[in-house]
Amino acid sequence: MIYVIGSGPTGVSCAHALVKKGIKVTMLDAGLELEPARRQSLEALKTNRPEQWDDVSLNALKDKIAPNFRGIPRKLVHGSDFPYLETDKWVPMDADGVKVTPSLAKGGLSNVWGAAVLPYSESDIADWPISLGDLVPHYESVLSFMHLSAKKDDLASIFPLYCDKEQLLRPTRQAKALMEGLEQYRDRLRAEGFVFGHSRLAVRSYPSPSDAGCVYCGLCMYGCPYELIYNSSHTVTELRSHENFNYIKDIIVTKVTEKPERVIVSAVSRKSGEKLTFGGSRVYLACGVLPTTKILLESLDAYDHPLIMKDSQWFLLPLLRYRKISGVANEALHTLAQIFIELTDLSLSKNMIHLQVYTYNDMYAAAFKNALGKMYSVFKLPIRELLGRLMVVQGYLHSSNSSVMSIKLNLPSEGNKLVVQAKPRDDTQQIVKGIVARLYKNRNYLSAVPIPWMLQIGEPGSGNHIGGTFPMKKRPSKFESDDLGRPFGFKAVHVVDATIFPSIPATSITLTAMANAHRIASICGEA
Repeated sequence: MIYVIGSGPTGVSCAHALVKKGIKVTMLDAGLELEPARRQSLEALKTNRPEQWDDVSLNALKDKIAPNFRGIPRKLVHGSDFPYLETDKWVPMDADGVKVTPSLAKGGLSNVWGAAVLPYSESDIADWPISLGDLVPHYESVLSFMHLSAKKDDLASIFPLYCDKEQLLRPTRQAKALMEGLEQYRDRLRAEGFVFGHSRLAVRSYPSPSDAGCVYCGLCMYGCPYELIYNSSHTVTELRSHENFNYIKDIIVTKVTEKPERVIVSAVSRKSGEKLTFGGSRVYLACGVLPTTKILLESLDAYDHPLIMKDSQWFLLPLLRYRKISGVANEALHTLAQIFIELTDLSLSKNMIHLQVYTYNDMYAAAFKNALGKMYSVFKLPIRELLGRLMVVQGYLHSSNSSVMSIKLNLPSEGNKLVVQAKPRDDTQQIVKGIVARLYKNRNYLSAVPIPWMLQIGEPGSGNHIGGTFPMKKRPSKFESDDLGRPFGFKAVHVVDATIFPSIPATSITLTAMANAHRIASICGEA
């Protein structure tokens, strides 16, 4: 029997490759799901058009979310925090100066991600023991079962689509105006190191036999009421219809042990606490970086041994457009990233800098309301004017320009906790300020000016673009992995999530994590 541990994006990608090869797979998963009452409310929304939705159901989607000028304290889905539940119990952690988030949910953090998908470039993975060519067929395989909103535009010159899909979500009017301006100054922006294009999103925009596709209800950030944003639990459901796939939930894996012809998986029942064991010929760990690192350290009896965890650090920067777009609060729109901008500037970084542009969503207005309280009504008209001009850039840096984190596992007698501590880089803030300066320099080509005093740099780990605790190496040593994700000393245990990434490029992590998991499973199988 082959075991895949975890149902997040890398787990399903790995399982998909194995099942396609005719291999029997059992997926072990903690598998927390949306609460039944919220599921019932969601199903009621899914069966109706937006104009038929009632306020009670809509409020259930939005409750507990309190946006502020620093963003969202914690992103929920359909009003629920289920993606984060029970982690204190099963992945206990002491965090100092970091904000890292494991998940025990079915689908992992794909329940709450922003759906942005880009591959990596050859230059950004120059320190990896594999090449972009090794990943390309697996990008294609992943995109065969994951929906994609994309268009072949200038971005394709550096990031091929790797699929023949060109179903693009309709941009907002703000995004259309920005794109028109960018295209007008394309050559000048290219000379300044900027390449841009429409966002690529793991979203099904087109209709199916059971729904109308995206209806532009503006609720993306709360969790799509029609569940059109890709969630790896969707792939679990598809795999369960296959005779070679078995899914077992409510399982917390604690360690793996290799025997001469067998791998023993030690686990605990999430419901009863009963100790469980599973035996198989091969095991693929895809639990997410924090749980996978904990399992490996426990399996190696490597307590109090610090490792380095890398991060692609993010920042938020508001932009004000020169011209207002009226009526944005009443526009039918999607609220995910609208435009991607890639910046190459060797004076700032040897690696590409990734910028995602967001236009209006109702959380902007909510942030003003929460900040101003009763005074909001006094400033309502100028705020309306501001919202017609406001856009937000979420930027990401390569891990070579980002803070790192130290991570270790305490002894069982000390709580068996992960201890994670920030180790900030001195130049990260300067690089971000340099990006702001580049945007300001090119403000007339963007027809927008950055607001530097509202710049927010995320805490290390808070973007969940983390990894590298057991990095792949050509010749691995202790606490490193080979190019098939096998930690040093293991032969039949493969790590297939970002735990094995040698570095974290700025472009979105999920697609490459899935492609690499698919690559490893395609090569290894049962061999």
